[in-house]
Amino acid sequence: MLHHLHTIYHPISTQEAHARLQERATYPVYGYGAYLPRLPYSVRRELEAIVDLSALAPSHWQLNEHRLEVGSAITAARARSISSDVAAVIDAELPRTLQNTITLGDLLMECPQDSLILAMLQGIGARVITAEHDENAAIDMPRWCTLSLEERRRLAILGVIASDYAANWRFAPYKVSRTPSDAPIVGAVGFAFHGEPDPGAFSILVGVLEHPVRYYEGIRSTRHDYKGSAEYRTAMARVAHEESIRRARELAHSG
Repeated sequence: MLHHLHTIYHPISTQEAHARLQERATYPVYGYGAYLPRLPYSVRRELEAIVDLSALAPSHWQLNEHRLEVGSAITAARARSISSDVAAVIDAELPRTLQNTITLGDLLMECPQDSLILAMLQGIGARVITAEHDENAAIDMPRWCTLSLEERRRLAILGVIASDYAANWRFAPYKVSRTPSDAPIVGAVGFAFHGEPDPGAFSILVGVLEHPVRYYEGIRSTRHDYKGSAEYRTAMARVAHEESIRRARELAHSG
C-alpha cells in the first residue's frame, strides 16, 4: 500500500519530468507502475508523489541493422516480439500475467538482483538512455546496476540502446530454482555466436554477486541467505554457466 501517495504528475516535457523527480519521495512510473508494490516497505511507506512518464517514454522497439532501441514504457509482453531468444528470457523470469503490466522502465527502476532480463541486457551491451543522459553519455548496465534506488528514481528513463546487437549472437537462459516458476537462486544467460570467426561463448550470471556479472573461472559467491549458501551458489554458478552456453550453442548451430 502507498499510504502517503497524494500527487500524480503528468509532465509534458522531459525537462519538467526531471525537475519533478528531484523532489522528495517522488518516483517515476512507465505505465502501470507495476514495480511500486515490489519496492521495500520502507520506501513505499514514504512515497508521496508519482511522475507518470507514459506520455514521454517510448513504448515500442526498433531494429535498424545492428542497432536495437527499446523504449522504457514497452511492456514485457510486447518486448517478446523482438526475437524468440528475448521471449525465452522474459518467459523464464516473468509469468504471462505480469508480462502484460511490467515495463522495461519498471525493471530498470527496481533493478532486481536476480533478473535474467537485466543479465540479457548486459550481455547484448545495452546502455540506458535517460532525459539526463543522451546516447553519448548513456549508462552501461554494469554501472546502472550499481546505482542506488535513490539515484535511479531521480532519472527519467527513456529506454535502452544496443549499438552492436547482432542476429548472429544467440542466447538462452538457465536457472536453478525451487520450482520452474520461481525466481532463480542462481541463473545465467548464455551467449553463443553463429558464424566465423567465432569470438567465443560467454554467460552473464545472477544470484552469485550483488549484481549480474560475466562468468569467469574461479568466481565465488558473496551471497548467503535462506535460498542458498555462498558455497552452494558458487557450485551452481558453473552449472548455470555451462548449461546456458550449451543451450545457446544449440540455437546457434540450428541457424
